[in-house]
Amino acid sequence: MFAVLNVTRGDFYSESPTLKNEFKRAGMRWDNASIIPAFARRYTRFKDALRRSQKVSNSTGCVCEVVVITDLPR
Repeated sequence: MFAVLNVTRGDFYSESPTLKNEFKRAGMRWDNASIIPAFARRYTRFKDALRRSQKVSNSTGCVCEVVVITDLPR
């Protein structure tokens, strides 16, 4: 499995509805990021993760890389 890591900030790209709801309840803005690898969006293909990392890099101005992660329980 692959994930997108924002090297500049040290967090993972995430689309977790759980995190989104927690931030919403707390009245905070969520930016699709998580420091916890278990909430990272997983990609089975390297090419898909690379596309997303390029997209996130372009939209945030940060440096993003594709990393290999083990399948962690959610």
